[in-house]
Amino acid sequence: MHVRKPRKYRSIMVASAVAALAAALGLGTLTSPATAAIDPDAVLLSYNKPAEASTSQNDGNCWECFPERAFDYDPASRWATSEDGGWVDDGWISVDLGASADISHVVLQWDPAYATAYELQVSDDNQNWQTFYSTTAGSGFKETIEAEGSGRYVRLVTSQRSSPYGYSLWEFQVYGTGGAPEAPPVTPDPQEPLELVFSDEFDGPANSTVDPSKWTSDPGTAQNNELQVYTEDANTRMDGEGNLVIEARREETPGTTCPVDPLSGSTTCQYTSGRINTYGKFDFTYGRVEARIQVPEGQGIWPAFWMLGSSFYDDGRPWPYTGEIDIMEYVGLEPNATHSTLHAPAYWGAGGYGNSLDLGEPVGARFRVFALDWDSQGMVFTVDDQVVHTVDREELESTVGPWVFDNNQFLILNTAVGGDWPGPPDGSTVFPQQMKVDYVRVYQ
Repeated sequence: MHVRKPRKYRSIMVASAVAALAAALGLGTLTSPATAAIDPDAVLLSYNKPAEASTSQNDGNCWECFPERAFDYDPASRWATSEDGGWVDDGWISVDLGASADISHVVLQWDPAYATAYELQVSDDNQNWQTFYSTTAGSGFKETIEAEGSGRYVRLVTSQRSSPYGYSLWEFQVYGTGGAPEAPPVTPDPQEPLELVFSDEFDGPANSTVDPSKWTSDPGTAQNNELQVYTEDANTRMDGEGNLVIEARREETPGTTCPVDPLSGSTTCQYTSGRINTYGKFDFTYGRVEARIQVPEGQGIWPAFWMLGSSFYDDGRPWPYTGEIDIMEYVGLEPNATHSTLHAPAYWGAGGYGNSLDLGEPVGARFRVFALDWDSQGMVFTVDDQVVHTVDREELESTVGPWVFDNNQFLILNTAVGGDWPGPPDGSTVFPQQMKVDYVRVYQ
């Protein structure tokens, strides 16, 4: 749910089936296909190395977009030229590899503000430069450039912009031998057998609250012009039948402010609901996550099962730099459809990277298993074993923008009322509405 933005104990069989599907789709492991194909001895030389640039940006449009961000192996951070004097054709960014190196290839992951004409240069003294690659047909997105050069310093010199804006790079990766490389963060091996690492079966007695060792209530008003107030735990309770119930109600909360509710004409929040998350209790990178859910229905109802990057709280990193994975979203105006979407700095809000599946019947007609299989090379989203959305990392990087999903994410369950996407409730909407969750499980 973007910040704008069915039968128990069958999970292992489903995981195996979807893992086989992921393998068939090429979503196995990811090391560095380009590196392996070009030079098996090449390593990443530029990680965490000192960087300089002609200009850099740090404002509300580009948060901490310093030159070193292009070399931090973090595709959710970037370097950009400054709006003040930097949005001109000539620009540059350089890196000190720490010692002389033999370069085999360079990977550039561009923001939409890319260079159509540029040169790659090397130097031994950071003053005298030699060009080892040039082009006037830069294509943006991800470019893997096979070109050989030798030197301690590597510089990208830009001379033609693709847009009225400046230049911006998510990643500037230099590969080869020599230098003084520092090992980047290790990517976990996704081929290990799946084991259950987190689960909640919601088997508590009727009217009990969620397990505080696993979940935290997330009260307050929300984003996206939503109309509800999330309560501490009043709207999030067990039903005594093995389900968590997140209940959306029509009830006024004095002292609060929401967008105008068309039914009452009031700006005092007219609805309550619940939202819980696992931040500080459980987060993870890669694996299979699934939940068996019966969604509520009706105009203006917006339930979701999703994940957000832990850096949102750990580091105070703003959305969408954290990355967001929407495993399931449902809006009442499309009763037969379920939606799965990714959000990241280059694709977010209404421009998120996702897909929808029409089930041919109301989504809320029964419990359904919503699942995500996720590794370092891609994702497969399913509902009752039907594929909703397939993400191939290489395709995403080459056509949409950076993959930012190699870091911990935490789980979130909620039901919103109103908002930019579903619109507000109308006279046909019945309250209360209940989102029932049979279980949540994570395998790694």
